Amino acid sequence: MDAMKRDRLIIVGVALVAVCTGVYLFLSGKFSDMPLPSNAPAAATTVPFTPLVSGSQSAVTDRVNYFITSSDQLSELWKMINASSTPPKVDFNKDAVIAVFAGQQPTTGYVIKVSKIVDSSARLVSITIAKPAESCISGESLTAPYELVAVPLTALPLAHEDLLATANCPK
Repeated sequence: MDAMKRDRLIIVGVALVAVCTGVYLFLSGKFSDMPLPSNAPAAATTVPFTPLVSGSQSAVTDRVNYFITSSDQLSELWKMINASSTPPKVDFNKDAVIAVFAGQQPTTGYVIKVSKIVDSSARLVSITIAKPAESCISGESLTAPYELVAVPLTALPLAHEDLLATANCPK
């Protein structure tokens, strides 16, 4: 029995020393400069973007977004917005184009805009879709609002959120 008591006493003593050492290191701040583990959530970073073109008349009748990564894709998309000019120059080695479409709307006064882009574990594109206030006088004409923005390339997966708003009446 003496050997068993002695072994138990040694195990308790070692555990007590380990706990006391851990508490001391924690309270003394010895680990404050350690890097976070790689699975820690990344801090959100606002991504700059450049509006390229927007309008209210496109051939796109559904609410849809496109991620454009080549000049050929941009040329095809350019036809969808019925643009008479040539597409803007984009350096697809470092940038991409995000195109957002509100779909067909029953009157004038609808607007769609990329309002914010944030990188964290994914690139989140916040899209504001505004409809005219009920007090606004709107033209009885079908519209299909859109916006194209240039944004730096990323390897992050893309996500989006639609933010609904009411547009101010034009003066």
